[in-house]
Amino acid sequence: MPTGLRFFDATYYPVPKSGSSSVKYLLMQVAGAHQALDNPDDDVHHHLGTNLVDPFRPMHNADAKPFTIVRDPVERLLSAYFDRVVKSRLLAGDETDSELARQLGLSLEPDLETFILKVEDYCRICADVRFHVASPRYFLGSNLFLFDRVFKLEKTDQVAAYISEIVGQSVSMPHIHVSSGQAGPSDLSPAALAKALRFCRYDYAFLVDLYDAGRWGTIPRGTRRDPSTLSVYRDPARYEGDSYPRTPRNLRNFLSKRPLDPALPKAD
Repeated sequence: MPTGLRFFDATYYPVPKSGSSSVKYLLMQVAGAHQALDNPDDDVHHHLGTNLVDPFRPMHNADAKPFTIVRDPVERLLSAYFDRVVKSRLLAGDETDSELARQLGLSLEPDLETFILKVEDYCRICADVRFHVASPRYFLGSNLFLFDRVFKLEKTDQVAAYISEIVGQSVSMPHIHVSSGQAGPSDLSPAALAKALRFCRYDYAFLVDLYDAGRWGTIPRGTRRDPSTLSVYRDPARYEGDSYPRTPRNLRNFLSKRPLDPALPKAD
């Protein structure tokens, strides 16, 4: 399955709600293809897609230097709410299973607290919500050490410098899909914050060298069957294939090279 966007001698692996719109637009600018976008916020993803991978297997790419951008997990979860539920009103669209929402007693216009407290149910009724809150492992695989560079969303200047070096020209990062006036994790009620931290627990483990959940509080104790960003597509506690999915797979998975999207054309 295609997993990355190859351009020049690097490959970008996008993660939803982690600056992917801006980076994709920049890559199209460098290629001279951005003028075809009537609505950059949405059209950029039609030209350069974001793909799912097996979150429990490592990504491997020998063709080009892979890089990505990641974000504080709870902040990313809140961003998904404000962008997809509030701004784009996706719950009111055709992708939402309104009958299931009725059976579950879900509002299709939830406030932030309601969305967080019932996030696993909103993932059940809407594929778009599920895609945007899914763990970054669904887009990067299980091991960040295979990447040439992993940037934090807050360090977009470093991303621009990195791309400038790769393409051989000075570029600056555009700001696509940026919303203002949003509530942050510290604005959540204790119950909603505890739910958000618990829901994102595996992501904080994945990004342990970059983000600390202690910034917001202590991740509550629970069971591994509690809903998480990993369980929106499958159950990480289910025993299958002689192992639990969260158990590291053997070495052969490191050596399984995956094809990439067609290379982005170079500017003339």
